[in-house]
Amino acid sequence: MEFNDNYYDSLLDDPIETQDPVNEPEPDPRDDEPMIPDQDEPDKGDDNTGDDNNNGEDNQPEEDVITSYLKSRGIEDPTKIKFENDEGETEDRDWNSLSKEEQLTMLQELSSSDYTDYEREVIDYLRKNNTDLQGVIDYFSQKAIDDYLAENPDKVKQKEYSIDEYSDDELYIADMNLKFPDFTNEELNERLESAKVNEELFKKEVEALRTYYKEQEDKQAQEAEEKAKAEYEALQNSLLTAASKFNEIKFDMEDAEDPGGFEIEESDRQRALAYLLAVDKDGQSQFDRDLSDPNALFELAYLRTSARDLLNGTSQYYKKVIAETRKELAKTKKALEKYEKKGDNTTVVNDTPPKTSPKAKPTRIEDLWG
Repeated sequence: MEFNDNYYDSLLDDPIETQDPVNEPEPDPRDDEPMIPDQDEPDKGDDNTGDDNNNGEDNQPEEDVITSYLKSRGIEDPTKIKFENDEGETEDRDWNSLSKEEQLTMLQELSSSDYTDYEREVIDYLRKNNTDLQGVIDYFSQKAIDDYLAENPDKVKQKEYSIDEYSDDELYIADMNLKFPDFTNEELNERLESAKVNEELFKKEVEALRTYYKEQEDKQAQEAEEKAKAEYEALQNSLLTAASKFNEIKFDMEDAEDPGGFEIEESDRQRALAYLLAVDKDGQSQFDRDLSDPNALFELAYLRTSARDLLNGTSQYYKKVIAETRKELAKTKKALEKYEKKGDNTTVVNDTPPKTSPKAKPTRIEDLWG
Protein backbone atom coordinates (compact mmCIF):
# COMPACT_ATOMS: atom_id res chain seq x y z
CA MET A 1 0.00 0.00 0.00
CA GLU A 2 1.40 3.36 -1.02
CA PHE A 3 0.46 6.52 0.81
CA ASN A 4 0.61 10.10 -0.36
CA ASP A 5 2.51 11.26 2.72
CA ASN A 6 3.01 14.75 1.29
CA TYR A 7 -0.71 15.25 1.37
CA TYR A 8 -1.03 13.81 4.85
CA ASP A 9 1.70 16.00 6.33
CA SER A 10 -0.80 18.85 6.47
CA LEU A 11 -3.13 16.69 8.52
CA LEU A 12 -0.44 16.19 11.14
CA ASP A 13 -0.49 19.92 11.85
CA ASP A 14 -2.87 21.57 14.27
CA PRO A 15 -6.51 21.69 13.15
CA ILE A 16 -7.60 24.78 11.26
CA GLU A 17 -8.95 27.39 13.65
CA THR A 18 -11.84 29.59 12.67
CA GLN A 19 -10.83 33.26 12.58
CA ASP A 20 -13.04 36.04 13.87
CA PRO A 21 -14.75 37.98 11.12
CA VAL A 22 -13.08 41.26 10.17
CA ASN A 23 -15.14 44.36 10.63
CA GLU A 24 -15.77 45.64 7.14
CA PRO A 25 -16.82 49.27 6.38
CA GLU A 26 -20.49 49.85 5.86
CA PRO A 27 -21.49 49.98 2.19
CA ASP A 28 -22.05 53.34 0.55
CA PRO A 29 -25.78 53.90 -0.08
CA ARG A 30 -24.88 55.26 -3.48
CA ASP A 31 -23.69 51.79 -4.45
CA ASP A 32 -27.33 50.68 -4.60
CA GLU A 33 -28.21 53.25 -7.26
CA PRO A 34 -28.66 51.81 -10.75
CA MET A 35 -25.72 52.23 -13.05
CA ILE A 36 -26.41 54.22 -16.23
CA PRO A 37 -24.54 52.71 -19.15
CA ASP A 38 -22.26 54.90 -21.17
CA GLN A 39 -24.00 56.14 -24.28
CA ASP A 40 -20.87 55.64 -26.36
CA GLU A 41 -20.56 52.00 -25.26
CA PRO A 42 -22.84 49.43 -26.94
CA ASP A 43 -25.33 47.60 -24.80
CA LYS A 44 -24.05 44.08 -24.32
CA GLY A 45 -27.18 42.88 -22.67
CA ASP A 46 -28.96 42.26 -25.94
CA ASP A 47 -26.05 40.48 -27.57
CA ASN A 48 -27.30 36.94 -28.25
CA THR A 49 -24.00 35.75 -29.67
CA GLY A 50 -22.64 35.04 -26.17
CA ASP A 51 -19.22 35.72 -24.71
CA ASP A 52 -16.40 34.29 -26.77
CA ASN A 53 -14.52 33.43 -23.57
CA ASN A 54 -17.37 31.38 -22.20
CA ASN A 55 -15.95 28.27 -23.85
CA GLY A 56 -19.40 26.71 -24.00
CA GLU A 57 -19.69 26.30 -20.24
CA ASP A 58 -23.33 27.40 -20.35
CA ASN A 59 -24.07 24.37 -22.50
CA GLN A 60 -22.77 21.94 -19.85
CA PRO A 61 -25.52 20.22 -17.82
CA GLU A 62 -25.68 21.47 -14.27
CA GLU A 63 -25.50 19.04 -11.36
CA ASP A 64 -28.68 18.39 -9.50
CA VAL A 65 -28.96 19.36 -5.84
CA ILE A 66 -28.55 15.80 -4.53
CA THR A 67 -25.34 15.21 -6.52
CA SER A 68 -23.88 18.51 -5.33
CA TYR A 69 -24.82 17.72 -1.73
CA LEU A 70 -23.30 14.24 -1.87
CA LYS A 71 -20.06 15.65 -3.30
CA SER A 72 -19.94 18.20 -0.51
CA ARG A 73 -20.05 15.29 1.92
CA GLY A 74 -17.12 13.50 0.27
CA ILE A 75 -19.04 11.26 -2.15
CA GLU A 76 -17.51 12.26 -5.47
CA ASP A 77 -19.33 9.65 -7.58
CA PRO A 78 -23.00 9.09 -6.61
CA THR A 79 -23.04 5.99 -8.83
CA LYS A 80 -20.40 4.31 -6.64
CA ILE A 81 -21.49 4.80 -3.04
CA LYS A 82 -19.74 2.42 -0.66
CA PHE A 83 -22.10 0.12 1.27
CA GLU A 84 -21.49 -2.87 3.49
CA ASN A 85 -23.66 -5.89 2.70
CA ASP A 86 -24.88 -8.60 5.08
CA GLU A 87 -21.68 -10.63 4.54
CA GLY A 88 -19.49 -7.74 5.66
CA GLU A 89 -18.21 -7.05 2.14
CA THR A 90 -18.01 -3.56 0.64
CA GLU A 91 -19.90 -3.00 -2.60
CA ASP A 92 -20.69 -0.02 -4.84
CA ARG A 93 -24.30 1.09 -5.27
CA ASP A 94 -25.88 3.77 -7.40
CA TRP A 95 -27.85 6.51 -5.62
CA ASN A 96 -30.71 6.07 -8.06
CA SER A 97 -30.90 2.33 -7.28
CA LEU A 98 -31.59 2.99 -3.58
CA SER A 99 -35.08 2.91 -2.26
CA LYS A 100 -36.70 6.10 -0.98
CA GLU A 101 -36.26 4.90 2.61
CA GLU A 102 -32.55 4.19 2.04
CA GLN A 103 -32.01 7.58 0.39
CA LEU A 104 -33.77 9.37 3.25
CA THR A 105 -31.77 7.46 5.88
CA MET A 106 -28.51 8.25 4.11
CA LEU A 107 -29.30 11.95 3.82
CA GLN A 108 -30.23 12.08 7.50
CA GLU A 109 -26.95 10.42 8.49
CA LEU A 110 -24.92 12.74 6.28
CA SER A 111 -26.65 15.82 7.58
CA SER A 112 -26.23 14.74 11.21
CA SER A 113 -22.47 14.22 10.83
CA ASP A 114 -21.23 17.71 11.72
CA TYR A 115 -17.58 17.32 10.68
CA THR A 116 -15.06 20.12 10.79
CA ASP A 117 -12.94 20.95 7.76
CA TYR A 118 -10.02 19.19 9.38
CA GLU A 119 -12.05 16.02 9.98
CA ARG A 120 -13.27 16.05 6.38
CA GLU A 121 -9.65 16.30 5.19
CA VAL A 122 -8.79 13.22 7.25
CA ILE A 123 -11.74 11.26 5.85
CA ASP A 124 -10.95 12.38 2.33
CA TYR A 125 -7.33 11.27 2.75
CA LEU A 126 -8.37 7.83 4.01
CA ARG A 127 -10.72 7.37 1.07
CA LYS A 128 -8.17 8.48 -1.50
CA ASN A 129 -5.59 6.05 -0.14
CA ASN A 130 -8.15 3.25 0.44
CA THR A 131 -7.00 2.69 4.01
CA ASP A 132 -8.00 3.25 7.63
CA LEU A 133 -6.42 4.97 10.63
CA GLN A 134 -4.58 1.83 11.69
CA GLY A 135 -3.08 1.53 8.21
CA VAL A 136 -1.86 5.13 8.40
CA ILE A 137 -0.37 4.55 11.85
CA ASP A 138 1.43 1.41 10.67
CA TYR A 139 2.74 3.17 7.57
CA PHE A 140 4.20 6.17 9.39
CA SER A 141 5.56 3.98 12.19
CA GLN A 142 7.48 1.90 9.67
CA LYS A 143 8.52 5.06 7.81
CA ALA A 144 9.92 6.53 11.04
CA ILE A 145 11.93 3.34 11.64
CA ASP A 146 13.27 3.33 8.08
CA ASP A 147 14.21 7.00 8.28
CA TYR A 148 16.01 6.46 11.58
CA LEU A 149 17.97 3.46 10.27
CA ALA A 150 18.85 5.39 7.12
CA GLU A 151 20.33 8.18 9.28
CA ASN A 152 21.97 5.71 11.69
CA PRO A 153 23.27 2.78 9.62
CA ASP A 154 25.34 1.55 12.54
CA LYS A 155 22.10 0.76 14.37
CA VAL A 156 20.91 -1.57 11.62
CA LYS A 157 20.95 -5.15 12.79
CA GLN A 158 23.48 -6.99 10.67
CA LYS A 159 22.73 -10.42 9.31
CA GLU A 160 24.30 -13.15 11.40
CA TYR A 161 26.43 -15.75 9.66
CA SER A 162 27.55 -19.04 11.10
CA ILE A 163 31.09 -18.31 9.86
CA ASP A 164 31.23 -15.35 12.28
CA GLU A 165 31.39 -17.86 15.13
CA TYR A 166 34.88 -18.87 13.97
CA SER A 167 37.95 -16.98 15.13
CA ASP A 168 40.56 -16.03 12.53
CA ASP A 169 42.76 -19.00 13.47
CA GLU A 170 39.83 -21.45 13.44
CA LEU A 171 38.65 -20.14 10.07
CA TYR A 172 42.10 -20.50 8.54
CA ILE A 173 42.51 -24.06 9.92
CA ALA A 174 39.02 -25.07 8.72
CA ASP A 175 39.70 -23.70 5.23
CA MET A 176 43.04 -25.51 5.03
CA ASN A 177 41.37 -28.73 6.21
CA LEU A 178 38.82 -28.45 3.37
CA LYS A 179 41.49 -27.79 0.77
CA PHE A 180 43.96 -30.36 2.08
CA PRO A 181 42.01 -33.12 3.85
CA ASP A 182 45.13 -35.32 4.11
CA PHE A 183 47.00 -32.82 6.28
CA THR A 184 47.50 -33.79 9.90
CA ASN A 185 46.72 -31.44 12.77
CA GLU A 186 50.43 -30.74 13.21
CA GLU A 187 50.81 -29.83 9.54
CA LEU A 188 47.74 -27.58 9.65
CA ASN A 189 49.12 -25.76 12.69
CA GLU A 190 52.47 -25.33 10.92
CA ARG A 191 50.70 -23.72 7.95
CA LEU A 192 48.87 -21.43 10.37
CA GLU A 193 52.01 -20.30 12.13
CA SER A 194 53.70 -19.76 8.80
CA ALA A 195 50.83 -17.62 7.55
CA LYS A 196 50.78 -15.50 10.70
CA VAL A 197 54.40 -14.45 10.25
CA ASN A 198 53.08 -11.58 8.14
CA GLU A 199 50.20 -10.44 10.35
CA GLU A 200 48.82 -7.87 7.89
CA LEU A 201 48.75 -10.35 5.02
CA PHE A 202 47.19 -12.97 7.30
CA LYS A 203 44.37 -10.55 8.19
CA LYS A 204 43.65 -9.84 4.53
CA GLU A 205 43.60 -13.54 3.73
CA VAL A 206 41.24 -14.33 6.59
CA GLU A 207 38.88 -11.47 5.62
CA ALA A 208 38.83 -12.77 2.04
CA LEU A 209 37.98 -16.25 3.36
CA ARG A 210 35.26 -14.84 5.60
CA THR A 211 33.70 -12.91 2.71
CA TYR A 212 33.81 -16.01 0.49
CA TYR A 213 32.07 -18.23 3.02
CA LYS A 214 29.44 -15.59 3.73
CA GLU A 215 28.65 -15.46 0.01
CA GLN A 216 28.37 -19.24 0.00
CA GLU A 217 26.05 -19.10 2.98
CA ASP A 218 23.88 -16.48 1.25
CA LYS A 219 23.81 -18.63 -1.87
CA GLN A 220 22.74 -21.69 0.09
CA ALA A 221 20.03 -19.70 1.88
CA GLN A 222 18.72 -18.36 -1.43
CA GLU A 223 18.71 -21.85 -2.97
CA ALA A 224 16.87 -23.21 0.07
CA GLU A 225 14.31 -20.39 -0.19
CA GLU A 226 13.79 -21.01 -3.90
CA LYS A 227 13.47 -24.74 -3.27
CA ALA A 228 10.88 -24.16 -0.53
CA LYS A 229 9.01 -21.77 -2.80
CA ALA A 230 9.02 -24.30 -5.65
CA GLU A 231 7.82 -27.05 -3.29
CA TYR A 232 5.04 -24.78 -2.02
CA GLU A 233 3.95 -23.92 -5.56
CA ALA A 234 3.97 -27.62 -6.47
CA LEU A 235 1.89 -28.38 -3.38
CA GLN A 236 -0.47 -25.54 -4.22
CA ASN A 237 -0.92 -26.80 -7.78
CA SER A 238 -1.52 -30.33 -6.52
CA LEU A 239 -4.14 -29.10 -4.07
CA LEU A 240 -5.85 -27.03 -6.76
CA THR A 241 -5.93 -30.06 -9.05
CA ALA A 242 -7.31 -32.24 -6.26
CA ALA A 243 -9.91 -29.60 -5.39
CA SER A 244 -11.09 -29.40 -9.01
CA LYS A 245 -11.69 -33.17 -8.99
CA PHE A 246 -13.33 -33.25 -5.56
CA ASN A 247 -16.88 -32.62 -6.72
CA GLU A 248 -18.99 -35.12 -4.79
CA ILE A 249 -19.16 -37.12 -1.57
CA LYS A 250 -21.00 -40.43 -1.78
CA PHE A 251 -23.29 -41.50 1.00
CA ASP A 252 -22.08 -45.11 0.89
CA MET A 253 -18.51 -45.59 -0.31
CA GLU A 254 -18.82 -49.38 -0.05
CA ASP A 255 -21.77 -49.58 -2.47
CA ALA A 256 -20.33 -48.92 -5.94
CA GLU A 257 -23.79 -49.18 -7.56
CA ASP A 258 -25.34 -46.53 -5.31
CA PRO A 259 -25.14 -43.11 -7.00
CA GLY A 260 -26.39 -41.32 -3.88
CA GLY A 261 -24.36 -38.38 -2.59
CA PHE A 262 -24.17 -34.61 -2.53
CA GLU A 263 -22.23 -32.15 -4.66
CA ILE A 264 -19.46 -29.97 -3.23
CA GLU A 265 -20.33 -26.27 -3.35
CA GLU A 266 -17.71 -23.92 -4.80
CA SER A 267 -17.79 -21.83 -1.61
CA ASP A 268 -16.97 -24.92 0.47
CA ARG A 269 -14.13 -25.81 -1.91
CA GLN A 270 -12.64 -22.30 -1.62
CA ARG A 271 -12.97 -22.36 2.18
CA ALA A 272 -11.08 -25.67 2.30
CA LEU A 273 -8.33 -24.28 0.06
CA ALA A 274 -8.03 -21.18 2.23
CA TYR A 275 -7.72 -23.43 5.30
CA LEU A 276 -4.77 -25.17 3.64
CA LEU A 277 -3.06 -22.32 1.77
CA ALA A 278 -3.98 -18.87 3.15
CA VAL A 279 -1.12 -17.75 5.40
CA ASP A 280 -0.91 -15.08 8.10
CA LYS A 281 1.85 -12.54 8.71
CA ASP A 282 4.04 -15.33 10.13
CA GLY A 283 3.66 -17.40 6.95
CA GLN A 284 1.46 -20.06 8.57
CA SER A 285 -1.89 -21.34 7.37
CA GLN A 286 -4.67 -22.50 9.68
CA PHE A 287 -3.71 -26.06 8.76
CA ASP A 288 -0.12 -25.41 9.89
CA ARG A 289 -1.37 -24.02 13.20
CA ASP A 290 -3.71 -27.00 13.70
CA LEU A 291 -0.78 -29.36 13.23
CA SER A 292 0.75 -27.77 16.34
CA ASP A 293 -2.50 -28.08 18.31
CA PRO A 294 -2.98 -31.59 19.80
CA ASN A 295 -6.77 -31.16 20.10
CA ALA A 296 -7.18 -30.01 16.51
CA LEU A 297 -4.73 -32.65 15.27
CA PHE A 298 -6.64 -35.47 16.95
CA GLU A 299 -9.93 -34.11 15.59
CA LEU A 300 -8.48 -34.15 12.08
CA ALA A 301 -7.22 -37.72 12.59
CA TYR A 302 -10.61 -38.87 13.93
CA LEU A 303 -12.54 -37.33 11.04
CA ARG A 304 -10.09 -38.78 8.55
CA THR A 305 -10.32 -42.31 9.98
CA SER A 306 -13.91 -42.51 11.23
CA ALA A 307 -16.10 -39.93 9.47
CA ARG A 308 -16.37 -42.06 6.34
CA ASP A 309 -17.40 -45.10 8.41
CA LEU A 310 -20.01 -42.99 10.21
CA LEU A 311 -21.38 -41.76 6.89
CA ASN A 312 -21.42 -45.27 5.45
CA GLY A 313 -23.10 -46.65 8.58
CA THR A 314 -25.75 -43.93 8.53
CA SER A 315 -26.40 -44.57 4.85
CA GLN A 316 -26.71 -48.33 5.35
CA TYR A 317 -29.05 -47.85 8.32
CA TYR A 318 -31.44 -45.69 6.35
CA LYS A 319 -31.24 -48.06 3.41
CA LYS A 320 -32.40 -50.85 5.73
CA VAL A 321 -35.20 -48.68 7.16
CA ILE A 322 -36.33 -47.72 3.66
CA ALA A 323 -36.24 -51.36 2.49
CA GLU A 324 -38.36 -52.50 5.44
CA THR A 325 -40.78 -49.63 4.91
CA ARG A 326 -41.13 -50.51 1.24
CA LYS A 327 -41.74 -54.14 2.18
CA GLU A 328 -44.56 -53.17 4.54
CA LEU A 329 -46.03 -50.84 1.91
CA ALA A 330 -45.95 -53.67 -0.63
CA LYS A 331 -47.84 -55.95 1.76
CA THR A 332 -50.42 -53.27 2.43
CA LYS A 333 -50.83 -52.59 -1.27
CA LYS A 334 -51.28 -56.27 -1.98
CA ALA A 335 -53.97 -56.55 0.70
CA LEU A 336 -55.81 -53.54 -0.72
CA GLU A 337 -55.70 -54.95 -4.22
CA LYS A 338 -57.11 -58.25 -2.95
CA TYR A 339 -59.88 -56.41 -1.15
CA GLU A 340 -60.76 -54.38 -4.25
CA LYS A 341 -61.02 -57.51 -6.41
CA LYS A 342 -63.86 -58.90 -4.25
CA GLY A 343 -66.12 -56.00 -5.24
CA ASP A 344 -69.80 -56.02 -4.14
CA ASN A 345 -69.84 -59.78 -3.35
CA THR A 346 -68.20 -59.17 -0.05
CA THR A 347 -70.17 -60.72 2.77
CA VAL A 348 -70.28 -58.99 6.12
CA VAL A 349 -70.90 -61.37 8.97
CA ASN A 350 -72.49 -60.29 12.23
CA ASP A 351 -70.94 -62.47 14.91
CA THR A 352 -73.39 -61.30 17.60
CA PRO A 353 -76.17 -63.89 18.03
CA PRO A 354 -79.73 -62.74 18.75
CA LYS A 355 -80.64 -62.48 22.40
CA THR A 356 -83.69 -64.71 22.00
CA SER A 357 -81.77 -67.49 20.37
CA PRO A 358 -78.27 -67.90 21.69
CA LYS A 359 -77.72 -70.98 19.53
CA ALA A 360 -78.90 -69.37 16.31
CA LYS A 361 -76.56 -68.95 13.37
CA PRO A 362 -75.04 -65.56 12.67
CA THR A 363 -77.29 -63.26 10.67
CA ARG A 364 -76.10 -62.27 7.20
CA ILE A 365 -76.94 -59.24 5.08
CA GLU A 366 -78.76 -61.55 2.61
CA ASP A 367 -81.04 -62.68 5.46
CA LEU A 368 -81.89 -59.13 6.43
CA TRP A 369 -82.83 -58.03 2.93
CA GLY A 370 -84.32 -61.30 1.73
